Order: sequence, then C-alpha cells, then structure tokens
Amino acid sequence: CGTPSKPANVPLVVATGSRAWAQYQHASHRPLTAAAAAAFCCRAVGAFPVQRRRRAVNPNTWARRAVAAGSRATSTKIPRDAAKHRWNGLFQGAYCINLDRRPERWEFMRAQFARLGMDAERFAAVDGRSVDVHQLAELGLITDLALQRYLLPDSMKLFGFDLTAGAVGCALSHLFIWKDIVRRAHGQLDPLPFLVVEDDCAFDPAFDESTLEQRLQHVPSDWEFLFLGGQDLQHCHHLLECGNGVRRHYAGFKETTAYLVTAAGARACLEVSIPLRWQIDTHLSENDTHAIRRGGIDPKGWPVISKCDPNDMPYTVKPMSYCLWPPCVAQHRDAFATDVQICEH
Repeated sequence: CGTPSKPANVPLVVATGSRAWAQYQHASHRPLTAAAAAAFCCRAVGAFPVQRRRRAVNPNTWARRAVAAGSRATSTKIPRDAAKHRWNGLFQGAYCINLDRRPERWEFMRAQFARLGMDAERFAAVDGRSVDVHQLAELGLITDLALQRYLLPDSMKLFGFDLTAGAVGCALSHLFIWKDIVRRAHGQLDPLPFLVVEDDCAFDPAFDESTLEQRLQHVPSDWEFLFLGGQDLQHCHHLLECGNGVRRHYAGFKETTAYLVTAAGARACLEVSIPLRWQIDTHLSENDTHAIRRGGIDPKGWPVISKCDPNDMPYTVKPMSYCLWPPCVAQHRDAFATDVQICEH
C-alpha cells in the first residue's frame, strides 16, 4: 500500500470497539499509528496508492434530553427481545459511533436501542483532537489542499466542507467501519446490509422494525447506501422522488446521522473517500451523474454545487444512494452540540 517501512510513532485514538482494531492492539501491545491507519484503510479495497507528501505550511423534537452518565459506559451490547423484534432479518449488524469522552451520548443511544430491542455495537470513535493531520497528509490519507485549508483560521473555512479536527475523526471512524463491514461480509453469498448510527441520532418515536421493513420495500433494488435521515440544504430533494417515501441522494443532502450500507456500498464508500479532501458527506455525494458527464472528479477542484434543474437534476451513483423521506431519524441538536462543524449556524 506504500506505507513507510518505519511507521511514525504518533498515536491515534482509534476504534477500540472494533474487533479488528482490538485484535491489532492486543497483538502489538502498542497504540495505533497513522501509518497503521493508512494501511488499514488501504487494505479495504485492495491497493490505494499512498504517496509521501511534503508538509504544507448540528431540527428535531423527537428525543428526550440525554442524562449524563456518572461513569463511562462499558457494555457494547443491548439486550434484544427476539419475540418482538427481528432486526437481524433486515441487517446483520449495527454500529454506534461514540467518542470515549462522550459517555452521556452513549447512554442516550443505549436507551433508544433498548426501546427498539436492537442489538448494537459501540464503536469507539477516532478522536480528531489526537490525530497528527500533517502525518495523514504525508501518508496520502488527506490531500495537500485539505491540509492547507485545515490550517486556516476558523473564520476562513468553508462551513460544512472544510476539514476540522472533529471532521477528521468522524471521517476516519466511518472509514474504519466500512473496512470492518467489507471484512465481515467477505465470503457471504448474499450478505445483509449493516446499520451505522452516530451518537446524536434521535429515532422517530414511530420507528420500529415493521416500519423499516415496509419502507425498504419501496427502495430500488440497486441501492448500496440508504440514508435514514439528513438535511436537504438546497431544498431540491423533491425533484428526485423515485418511489413512495424514497428519493435519490444528491450533493445538497447532508449528514451521516444514520444509514444502511451494503458490503458493496462500503467498498464504494472507501473508494470515493480516500484521500480525504472535504468532510465525509461531501465525498459520499460528489460522484453523481453530472460528475460522470464531466469525466470524473477533479481531485484539486472545489465542491460542485449543482443547480436545481427539474429536467437535469444530478444524483449520486457511487455509492448508489437513496434517502428515506420523510426521515426516520434526526440529529438531536437540542441536547448535543456538534463535534464536527466549526459552530452551529
């Protein structure tokens, strides 16, 4: 994969909730490095060229407020009432991304999972505050332009696009989960998808197994990535209606609060997200029908904001993505401030 033969010794706070990361740590008895992170991501899709680079100088009223936990949560499993819920028939695993320093958010999610009767694995998120971003750039995991813009004062950053410490941690967390999904689905003939939720996700009170099952029946069979919620920031989403309660995904639809992803979708997500140039939800939307027409993504270009044209509305094709609308989830902004953006606008 092109990683240095002598890894640097800058530790990363990584997803210890992941079996793969835990196995690495137990075997090596040392903290993970940025070089190891690069190799981990690269192996997910076979071979990403990692080159040495020169250093460049959060609307919802659905959920109750979370009650801060008195101590750090240690359990990563939620008891499931098999007589009432059959979530395993819809997806084969559920990840909940949660920072170690956010135990109150894990308690909030645990309460929801218990109500839903859903088995969920806590995936300890990468803490962007502990990541050496310069080294990530040297390893080719983020571009030089992304590094330069990362170092800009907050007042000069492009809100919702430029990388922040929180955005780097968020992106790496999703990357590691996608890699784990590819690993877990390997060898399965027809693997079920996986559910991924962030720890500020508030499920609609009416959401349950039967609701999801019914709504999935209207999703086109070629789907690889299905957003359960998000924000239509450009207000063009209605132009992409493709079924009862289903819309195609496009660049104006943001957030990764909760989604279902297939193994093929996870692989596609890895392919479109390395190296990182912008926040992860931009990478998940930019490979659309207009990008194909232009001949692909310009790795040195700026995010393309498409016009709302009812006769030529672009939509995401890699991964092949759809959205449930009305949504099943929303970010619980009333209780939890953003860990990704510069500030809430």
